[in-house]
Amino acid sequence: MVAGSGSTAPADLGVSELAAEAALLQARLDWFQTQLARLGERGPEAGSQG
Repeated sequence: MVAGSGSTAPADLGVSELAAEAALLQARLDWFQTQLARLGERGPEAGSQG
């Protein structure tokens, strides 16, 4: 169920491990949203510039 966790089943994870995983996923989401916002600020013509 958890991507990239290897053979560890979700049932084997404790609350602290799940909280850490959630925090990591939230940080990744925040980073991607920041990158998307930066791309949006550049506008559609940014990709055509050399």
